[in-house]
Order: sequence, then structure tokens, then C-alpha cells
Amino acid sequence: MVIEMNLSSLTAAALAAALVAAASVLAFSAMPGLFVWAAFIGWASCDHSGATLQAALRSSAALIFGVVMAWVVAVVVAAGVLPLSAPLATAVTAGVASFLIVLAAAEPILSIVPAAFYGFASTFAYLSLVPGAFTLKAMMGLDWENVIVAMPLSLLIGTGLGIAQGWLASVLAASKARAAPARALRLDGSPVGDGNTLKAR
Repeated sequence: MVIEMNLSSLTAAALAAALVAAASVLAFSAMPGLFVWAAFIGWASCDHSGATLQAALRSSAALIFGVVMAWVVAVVVAAGVLPLSAPLATAVTAGVASFLIVLAAAEPILSIVPAAFYGFASTFAYLSLVPGAFTLKAMMGLDWENVIVAMPLSLLIGTGLGIAQGWLASVLAASKARAAPARALRLDGSPVGDGNTLKAR
């Protein structure tokens, strides 16, 4: 016997989010080199960007661009490239990086500027909170202690979580009549492609 569930869009989206979130926390607990909080940021960025495949691509590209820009800032500061105190050098280089992030929005693939800042902020969150992370040794190594290795992968997994949540929500909300093909649902229960999205060219 097949039991069909007919949930409202919002309830389906909420249930899908709960299932994906719970599974993610369990999976990340077995991967200490990656960060579930960063994955959740990547997930939210994908959904806020529109949750379509194109939005996921642009969100992912911008997230990684933000990580790279933050890593460059951190390396410049840690290496003492500028003849300034660490706080002043950080302020100057972060300002330049922010200018370039916004300027890069002229390229369609990098047009979701908030996503770039999500990646930028996530990188500095890691560098600020993890002992020894804000050092040249850590930032130049080819291992999980290097933020430019661990952070992009964590964020990209989050993009995948967003896609998975949208698909699962559409399955849970599928109509018994099957009159129309199921559409992926965003976190607020709206169909993918509807509602407010981050500015993208």
C-alpha cells in the first residue's frame, strides 16, 4: 500500500529543511576538517540567491571568490607585506578586497555580491576563532588546517544541501493528482524562481 502525503508548501519546506539539517549535522560530526556552520551559510546563500541551478552556480562562484579574497588579505597581513600595524594592515587590505569584490560584480558569474561577502566573512570567522589558523604556516599548507582548503568545500557542500532540500520539499508537497510536475521549494515554501532573490545580473 502506498501512502501519499499532501503537505502545504511551507510545511513541506520546513520538514525537508529539518531532515537535511539533521543529516548534515550527523555527517559533519564525522568530518572534523569541515564545518557544518559554513555549510549552512552556503545553503542559505543558494536559497536566498533564487535556488535555481543558475543561482546555485553563481552563489557558489561568489562564495569561493569571497574566500579567496579573504585568504589573500590574511596572507598579506600575516606576511607583514605592508609596513603597518596588524589592525591597520587588515583594515586597509580588507577595504581594498571589498572594493574589488563589488567591482567584480560586473562579471555575471560573480554578480551575487552578498554571497561573496558570505564567503569573505566565513573565512575570517574561521581565521579568528581557530588557534593558529591566522599564520603563514597554516595558510600555505595543503591540509584541512588551511582555510582555503576547508572553507570552500564546506560552503559548496552547503550549496548541495540547498538543492537537496528544495528537491525533497517538492517531493513531500507533491499533489495526489499529479496534475503538474513538482517544483523544488525554497526554505519559505515558495517555488524555486519565485519571491525575492539577491540581486544578480
